[in-house]
Amino acid sequence: MSQADVNSKTALVAHRDLLPRGRPHPLILAMVLAAGGTAKTSTTTILGTVLALRGYTVRIFDLDPQCNTSEILGRREEHKEPDQPTVWDLIQGLCTLDDATVQARYRVGYDDDGDPIFAEVPNLYVVHGDSQLTDTDTLLANKPNKFSWFYNLTGQYAKGSQVAQEREVWLLDLPANYGKLTLSTLFGLTEDDEVIPPLLVTGKESGALEKLLRELLRMRKEFAGDMAPATPNVKNILLCATPTSSHNAQEYHDTVEEVERDYPGMVLPHVRHSGVTAKQYRRQVTPPISDPKSAPSVDYEKVADALGFPDLEP
Repeated sequence: MSQADVNSKTALVAHRDLLPRGRPHPLILAMVLAAGGTAKTSTTTILGTVLALRGYTVRIFDLDPQCNTSEILGRREEHKEPDQPTVWDLIQGLCTLDDATVQARYRVGYDDDGDPIFAEVPNLYVVHGDSQLTDTDTLLANKPNKFSWFYNLTGQYAKGSQVAQEREVWLLDLPANYGKLTLSTLFGLTEDDEVIPPLLVTGKESGALEKLLRELLRMRKEFAGDMAPATPNVKNILLCATPTSSHNAQEYHDTVEEVERDYPGMVLPHVRHSGVTAKQYRRQVTPPISDPKSAPSVDYEKVADALGFPDLEP
């Protein structure tokens, strides 16, 4: 492919501003929906891998106590070095962001002792998860000053104690609830950031989308006038596990039609149902690396384009 062809291909995709309005901290995309199994973790890990392979520096915050994001990205909690700080330490102010951040990996095999062998994913990093995040609500209730932990973290960039990496973007994998951990994180988002609800195509999850929008509206009203921006908003909706020839129940079609009707212009390219997605948990490797031509790999490439992240390394 000639450079002219590369430039033409990249020009087709609008470039997302990675430092919106000239601010010093990176653009933030938060995967949020209060319903279990909504593809938040799959979206975070697969989209994160796609962006990293496209040349962006991607930092993923594993904020779900289940730590599935860390596990998929080769960082199981039980394999963590004893002195490795985690996002739990970061929230408590016991370490820096860089201290809690580790290189994402994928499993390539096993050694003679049966221990896994990993290779690094270029440009992809994860703020290490921690099952102790289940205690976050208690922590924030006992120490209200910690509620602004994420806002304070972004503020470190304004103070110059943290510097954004070139082409850096943050992805957040949040719990499936609107507890204090979720709210304290969203408290630091501005109108330039984005809450993306990954929605499985069932009626149950469609109701969860309406609840999310009400919760974000309530939050913006509650924190209006506070020092933090607290303006999280939904600009795009991601429909996941959409119908295929082998996954073709009428309710799936009905949900797709309903969401596209009720939220015109907000629905991203669909992510089709595929058994490849579930395999990343067991295999500890995301589809863009293990199966680059699979449906989720191809579909999340289209999602990345729609979100304004052209391939920087075509």
